[in-house]
Amino acid sequence: MNKINILFDSKVLIDSFYIANSGRSGVFFVALNVLQIMKGNNNFHITLTYPKEYENSVNLKKIKKESFFLKLKFIRIVEYDKNIFQEKIRKHNNNYIKLIFNYLYLKIIERKEHIFNDKYLKNTHIYISAYYVISDIFLKQKHIKNIYFLYDTIPIIFPQYFSNPVLNPLINSFNKNIYFFCISQSCKDDYLKYCGDKLDANKMFVTHISTNQQYSPNYNKQELITILKKYDVIHNPNDKYLFSLCSLEPRKNLPFTITCFLNFIKKNNIQDLYFYLGGDIWKSFEVVLTKTLEYAGDFRQKIKLLGYIDDSDANILYSNSIFFTYLSQYEGFGMPPLEAMQAGTPVITSNNSSLPEVVGDAAISLTYNDEEAVIKAFEDFYFNENLRKEYIARGLERAKMFSWEKCVGEMIKVIEGIVNY
Repeated sequence: MNKINILFDSKVLIDSFYIANSGRSGVFFVALNVLQIMKGNNNFHITLTYPKEYENSVNLKKIKKESFFLKLKFIRIVEYDKNIFQEKIRKHNNNYIKLIFNYLYLKIIERKEHIFNDKYLKNTHIYISAYYVISDIFLKQKHIKNIYFLYDTIPIIFPQYFSNPVLNPLINSFNKNIYFFCISQSCKDDYLKYCGDKLDANKMFVTHISTNQQYSPNYNKQELITILKKYDVIHNPNDKYLFSLCSLEPRKNLPFTITCFLNFIKKNNIQDLYFYLGGDIWKSFEVVLTKTLEYAGDFRQKIKLLGYIDDSDANILYSNSIFFTYLSQYEGFGMPPLEAMQAGTPVITSNNSSLPEVVGDAAISLTYNDEEAVIKAFEDFYFNENLRKEYIARGLERAKMFSWEKCVGEMIKVIEGIVNY
């Protein structure tokens, strides 16, 4: 079998690889894990692309030296924009210089750049973008099968959280010749609901993702205490805590979750339980969160904002939480509940969007804004150790259904199928 030549857009990797950890989004980890497995496939020849403007990027120079990328070739793809040069010509006052510009930009440079691109595109079978909009350079190549990753429709469902229509450029680039990897069935269904006239459902494939690292139960209390000190938390070994890990943005529903926690400990006169919140706070959300914390009153010391959690610390914070709560209003996949299940933690989560696909019957699932049901779930897990153990066992078993090997294996089947179609 001849090798399948794949161009893989590396921009999301270049942008995130040398930014502080807080800049590494879930999209970054998806691209990294997919590429990690695909590059080990002997039937694939993968080349990483980057745009012309990244040519002298410090991050690009560093990333090329990483052992992960040493055996992969990087090529520059030029996206020639006639409109920019025509605008420069139009604004110039000297007609003679206009003629020169017209010849230089619209003849020589354009031809040179097209020749440069064609050299690398003519033998390409597949172009993959894990995040950025697919360029017309690839869409116009009839022999290339273009694949794009879809994550969620959050900007469509919650436009109030975004200052600009961030999905518009992506949706405008859709056509029925593009293939899509959807990270959940819910994600696929939502895109068909909102953009179905631009998509071919038969070219959309559900490929459930996994976690950004492998988690496993770790109940070492001394190690936990040491790690919590990093986040300015003095933890008594006899105390219990709930753990929440997510970007602290509005749809994650944290003010409601905090309110439920406060009403739960007040109702049951609980003194030994704390709520540790991990994740970066959206600036636009700080005021709302501050008001919620003010509502805590004398119980404010029960809530600890840990901020960004290092990857190496997350596992033990999950494992030692009496349970994990994730009452999001919407998720494209829902990685944190899966991480918690892998780490051996009972999970309470919302029953909307993709979350049921992830947790199945291995979590207590409920309506995200049903305070009575949430407090009841808190009580069930807090007071019933046997129930916690049951859900830990369920979660560990459920988590085995998700892996990057399985995810990328499905992608590889699709790629081989559409190339040989």
